[in-house]
Amino acid sequence: MGASRTLIILAGGQSRRMGRDKAHLPTGTGTLLERIVDRLSPVVDQVIVAGGPPPSIPAVRWVPDARSGAGPLAGMAAGLAAVSFDFAWVVACDLPDVEPGVGELLFASAPEVDAVVPRLDTRPECLCAVYHASLAGRILTLLDAGERRVTALLDGIRVRYVEAAELRHLDPELRSFRNLNTEDEYQDWVTSLR
Repeated sequence: MGASRTLIILAGGQSRRMGRDKAHLPTGTGTLLERIVDRLSPVVDQVIVAGGPPPSIPAVRWVPDARSGAGPLAGMAAGLAAVSFDFAWVVACDLPDVEPGVGELLFASAPEVDAVVPRLDTRPECLCAVYHASLAGRILTLLDAGERRVTALLDGIRVRYVEAAELRHLDPELRSFRNLNTEDEYQDWVTSLR
């Protein structure tokens, strides 16, 4: 597996468009959060859930968001401050089909940069990306300045972008980046499992 790795699952947030807590949506075999832990934990050494209520999942560490109600950056700051290793794979809890191989690719590309971020067309996928733990302080500075956009973190740091063509070798349909924001998207995903 190489250098030790952490997975940070972002489980906070208000889920305004969904209307209910995304992390605890049922999948048929557990919750969305449990699905992501089961799916991705084989490629990491440590799993941290940031934000939301503390999960009752064995061998998973929970940390509260660094700033209440401050969006994904707050979960990233808390998670990165709590990691035991240099790099962490940050994944939003509403990405149920992330391929473990995507994490392997991102981690393999991490040395000598601060972040490895997938990019589809021109859009960075910041909530399925690998970050250096040292960025926790920088994120807190952004939050204290009122910044809530995750893309603002990428300004001024060393980023390696992994383009869609490279990602398609592991995930031909790029399902890893299909997120569930609304009830309709969730119901369509549940239907696709059958």
